[in-house]
Amino acid sequence: MTQQPVPVSDTTPHSELINTTDAVSRLVEEQFVDAYLHNSGKAQIGLLLSALVAGLIWNDRSHSIWPIVWLLLFAVVTGLRYFKTADFVLSTSGAGRIRRIELTLLVNGMMMAAPLSAFATYSELERVAISIILMATATASTTTSGYRSVFLAFALPMLVPLALAWALMPHQDANWLSTWGISVLILFYLGFLVNVARQVAAVFLQSCQYRLGEQQTNQQLKAALDVADESSRAKTRFLAAASHDLRQPLHSINVLVATLSLRPLDSDTQEIIRLLDSVNQTMTKQLDALLDLSKLDAGVVAPNMSNYRLDAILQDHVQALAPVAATKGVSLVLDDNPDLTVLTDDVLLRRVLGNLTNNALKFTPRGGTIRLKLWQEGTLAHLSIADTGIGIPARDLSRVFQEFYQVDNTERDRSKGLGLGLSIVQRLCQLMGIHVQLVSTPGVGTTITLSMQVISGQPLAAHASPSPTAPVPQGLMVIVLDDEATVRQSMCLLLRQLGCLVYPAESTEQAVAIAQQHAIEVLFTDHRLRGTDNGLHAIERIRAIRPQMTAVLVTGDTAPDRMLQAKHARVPVLHKPLVLEQVINVLQSLRN
Repeated sequence: MTQQPVPVSDTTPHSELINTTDAVSRLVEEQFVDAYLHNSGKAQIGLLLSALVAGLIWNDRSHSIWPIVWLLLFAVVTGLRYFKTADFVLSTSGAGRIRRIELTLLVNGMMMAAPLSAFATYSELERVAISIILMATATASTTTSGYRSVFLAFALPMLVPLALAWALMPHQDANWLSTWGISVLILFYLGFLVNVARQVAAVFLQSCQYRLGEQQTNQQLKAALDVADESSRAKTRFLAAASHDLRQPLHSINVLVATLSLRPLDSDTQEIIRLLDSVNQTMTKQLDALLDLSKLDAGVVAPNMSNYRLDAILQDHVQALAPVAATKGVSLVLDDNPDLTVLTDDVLLRRVLGNLTNNALKFTPRGGTIRLKLWQEGTLAHLSIADTGIGIPARDLSRVFQEFYQVDNTERDRSKGLGLGLSIVQRLCQLMGIHVQLVSTPGVGTTITLSMQVISGQPLAAHASPSPTAPVPQGLMVIVLDDEATVRQSMCLLLRQLGCLVYPAESTEQAVAIAQQHAIEVLFTDHRLRGTDNGLHAIERIRAIRPQMTAVLVTGDTAPDRMLQAKHARVPVLHKPLVLEQVINVLQSLRN
């Protein structure tokens, strides 16, 4: 087959051009061999039928055994080709496969021409029949040949002898002009078929070029996706490392502030503690948003789906948010709240509603309105949160669900968060099968609609508010295991202030030695300790000594793999920075 030039730009390097041409040639060979082997069985059946008709004509005019021998030999060759062609062709590689295909078709073409040996004895009708058989067989081969040389190896042994037979073996009832004319027409037809074969080869080459281009594009897309995935993983690792390093000192500050708040202080000092706690809570919320994102990336958030009254959840949410909205001078309105039951996780759904309404409050000026509405369409429940805030420009609509993207916060006001709220909303909704739609007009406001399936069934009661805190049990024996001295000392101060007997440890070996000497009831341990030491290993060793001990993993690590380890270990996990209520809840769970 004549190779067509591969389209390249003027700036294509010479080495790249050579590589591309070689790749196209290899692909053409592979595709042609595959097509040939795929069609070989059907082609043998057609050839055998054509040979049978030609053999019967030959046998009718011959007084020898040769037509029968030829038919038997043709049947054997056809059988061998039917069952052994693949082995014969594929036993070599590259251009050797093409040469073997040419050899196979050359043998077939020569055998098909054998009945021409008795051409002089045929009637005009039989000559026409033999001619039609040979010309039709040659024509059929042009549609499957991607190599012109392969087509010629099959067609020439049939059509050239056929043309010679018409010219050199004239029929007694025909004049020389008609027989020579037919001979010339056969040769012209052969030329026409050669031209068709050339066009088929060109189309075949072009299709292979397109396929190679598609393969290369797919490879480039895969490489780009791999780079993007690695960038995403690198971002996750960076956020986890940065979050861990920030949580450690912030945890100590939170614990020390909590310790001070438990002591009798004058009013000025109490105000300082309150302001310090407010600053800490802002930073904690921002780090918690990073933690939520890391949990979702790690796949450790699993929704607990049950039947809930959506209208009850929405009513509770509006009642809890009303004082905050009133403080900001924003009207909070609940429209049309029909009884609707949906399959959802009410905790995660409340988190989604919290993020959406907090966003609405941030960007709705004083005097504006936030309107919540619940309605049903067919089998779907729709819940919308509409505000009269600043709105979102059309160019930003596709980006607001990306991490760290914020509209109208170029000054990076920390009170407006980190730009993770809508990203967390989208991921939580995907977990619960909720469809999210956002419509916004600058200067008019934004409406976000959540859509979920309405179901029948008995709904569960929504989660109740926590009961008032019970007194903290006194005299609990507690180990605080952390390799950072500041964190360890601050936790010890808080626990002692709460009435615990506290034993600090900076390694698993120290904690094990303490547990052997004292009836330890609680272990607060960091996850990542020095070297290969870790909190899960410490819990396992100390529980072997104190099986009834309550263990809590306290970590600032948000790396997805470590969060999965903690989840699989089925150990309670508290993330740094801790707040006083979390520590109290752990201690209250031990004694009444």
